[in-house]
Amino acid sequence: MVTYPGYDNNRLANSVDAGYYNRLLNDASLPLYNNATQQRTAPGSTFKPVTVAAGLSEHLIDSNTEIEDLGRFELITPSPRCWIYAVGGTHGAINVMEAIRDSCNYFFYTLGYQMSLQDDVYQENKGIDTLRKYTEMFGFNENTGIEIAESAPQMADGFPVTAAIGQSNHNYTTTQLARYTAALADKGKLHSLSLIDRIQEGGSGEIEQIDGPEERSLEGILPSAWDTIGEGMRMMAENNRVLRELPFSVAGKTGTAQQNRTRPNHALFIGYAPYEQPQIAVATRIAYGYSSSNAVEVTSDILKYYFGVEDSDKLLTGQAEIPENRGNSFTD
Repeated sequence: MVTYPGYDNNRLANSVDAGYYNRLLNDASLPLYNNATQQRTAPGSTFKPVTVAAGLSEHLIDSNTEIEDLGRFELITPSPRCWIYAVGGTHGAINVMEAIRDSCNYFFYTLGYQMSLQDDVYQENKGIDTLRKYTEMFGFNENTGIEIAESAPQMADGFPVTAAIGQSNHNYTTTQLARYTAALADKGKLHSLSLIDRIQEGGSGEIEQIDGPEERSLEGILPSAWDTIGEGMRMMAENNRVLRELPFSVAGKTGTAQQNRTRPNHALFIGYAPYEQPQIAVATRIAYGYSSSNAVEVTSDILKYYFGVEDSDKLLTGQAEIPENRGNSFTD
């Protein structure tokens, strides 16, 4: 669990360096604010697997269902657009795994709309109630259990068509996204998060082992949905220049969230590896990080470090890099 910018906590241990602490308090970059547990943003397209779980479990689609991307979703007004439509294209006829791979907004707008139909009439409340049922299953209605301060999650309560792509008024912390990612990796086991492995009295005192974090199974989700979601996330990673070069398989989902039109978008990525036997689940958000591709780069380095496939001296340089991708465009 990493938050940036950081600070030297050695200068705040035992005797506090008052001048240093005062500078931290007045630093406009808010180094004392734990972005990993306290900063909330929309999840963007990293939320789309929740919508897939809902669509499959409600039998609105199956793994072979194809939906034609028409660019603009004109069944509601104002009519949202698929991200690719901004450059004059569409994804054509696309199934659910391809929709995860390509992050086709139109496909997920359609699912949000179908969830809202009652006797063939669009009922916004019905759609948001259905989507919230599955959002709650993934634990987005509660804190993760982590033992430090964590902001409360905010599930979308309106506009089911855009909520289905992780927009509307969804707001979650990175820790909440990480917990959800682990549930995807573990095919429906939702774990509480914990920072504590054991408690020890002094340097050589008695050790109290801590029980493993609580978990529960997401029984309300169609069992076959996990393989469908996982395959789509694997296809996404295989289609990504950075992730497909790793010497192990990855499943992932990119996301972009716009919070302020005068500032860059938030960059997000969730993923786990190896795909076949997951050992690690990661959620990465770079606030105002321009493009999800930048979050992918960071996650790739985390995975390289975890699996020891690249010299740590090359990965941990202590220097930030100006990303190549500084365009503020949506590609997911």
